Amino acid sequence: MHEYAFMQEVIASALARLSQENPPPRVSEVILKVGGLEVHSEAAARLAFKVQVRGTPLEGCRLNLTLIPPKWECHACGAAGVLDQKTYPETSPLIMCSGCGKPVVLQGGRGVETLELILEE
Repeated sequence: MHEYAFMQEVIASALARLSQENPPPRVSEVILKVGGLEVHSEAAARLAFKVQVRGTPLEGCRLNLTLIPPKWECHACGAAGVLDQKTYPETSPLIMCSGCGKPVVLQGGRGVETLELILEE
């Protein structure tokens, strides 16, 4: 359900951009880069996109989806890295430093970084 609502917002934003043209152009590709914590299941996000673009200028376009993992930093020992979401799912209450075992601070991993529409020629 989360992916459906998230993609609904993305699609609404894309369609708002397209509505500024009369008639709205057809889109061949949507390039979407989002924080890895926004999408729980890439497959569910792709399905939500496919279902929700039916009957719109986005129907039939390719979705180029990139998930950007959050980075982490440990203020106790200075270690830093990229969060492996398979090791630490979002449901974990705390992410612990692999070096010293103290809690780390997450940076990024949320929001839409890029939404680009490639128009048909």
